[in-house]
Amino acid sequence: MATYSEPLRPYEFILNDSGIISYEGVTLASGAGSLVAGSVIGMSTKRIAAAPIPTIVGTGTGLMSLLSFGPDVQIGSYVVTLTATSATAAFTVTAPDGTALPTGNVATAYKSSHINFTIANGGTMTSGDSYTVVVSAGGTPVLVGTGSGTVSSFSLGKNAVNGTYRVRLQATSATAQFAVEGPNGVVGMGNVATAFVSDHVNFTLANGGTMTLGDYFNIIVANGTGYASLYDPLATDGTQVPYGVITHAADASSTTAKVNAFVRLGEVKRDVLTWKSTVTAAQKLSAYKQMLANNVVARA
Repeated sequence: MATYSEPLRPYEFILNDSGIISYEGVTLASGAGSLVAGSVIGMSTKRIAAAPIPTIVGTGTGLMSLLSFGPDVQIGSYVVTLTATSATAAFTVTAPDGTALPTGNVATAYKSSHINFTIANGGTMTSGDSYTVVVSAGGTPVLVGTGSGTVSSFSLGKNAVNGTYRVRLQATSATAQFAVEGPNGVVGMGNVATAFVSDHVNFTLANGGTMTLGDYFNIIVANGTGYASLYDPLATDGTQVPYGVITHAADASSTTAKVNAFVRLGEVKRDVLTWKSTVTAAQKLSAYKQMLANNVVARA
């Protein structure tokens, strides 16, 4: 006689919760697979990106410099528009999602949690002139300076934080030393033509002809897709942190899928949770400790 194995029922993995506050709707990433109730998920919160310094669009001659990005940087286009014709003209800043960021003024350093820069009065500042800063996912970092070096083989480390990592040359040489400065301070030192490896960012700075003291590259860590996948402790996009446990089965094999997740304030049965097949017993123990940050207790 055939044996039938009943799948885990919705919510069966939960021992207790704190009501509606314990749950959150999430979107599973396309390609996440067909997941069963009780699957432990992580959330994409970061991805590598790049953005060149744009030139002005209009009749003026103002120049943008000192471009960098904060922890809320998004993929897409930031639009900076002058609202007056003046050497200290005001300007508006609009984020890719349409959010109006704080306004700024020419010749004064602009800072926000999204984007930072300075617009210098390059001769003429005209109302309606604009700059479009395009932040591209996976884009190649652009050299700022007079040299011709290039960055390749870049990737995120497990401890990468959102914002800007600046790679600045310390000498003029084909094997020059460079410093890597992250959003929270100096990450380390490296040399041109030698792979730089850290738990924040990884890359190789190739000697593309001329390497000049003071030249720099911005490696941007932008907001992730916000989509969930199975928790993967070896990932670097945020899914290496357990975000929650889905309450129902959902199929995201070829398209995104919406599902509820148990994410905070309660207890779950650890023995019936479902994990990515590559997750080890030791990694599960680490995940249980991480889940405590959201007051989710995994009981044996």
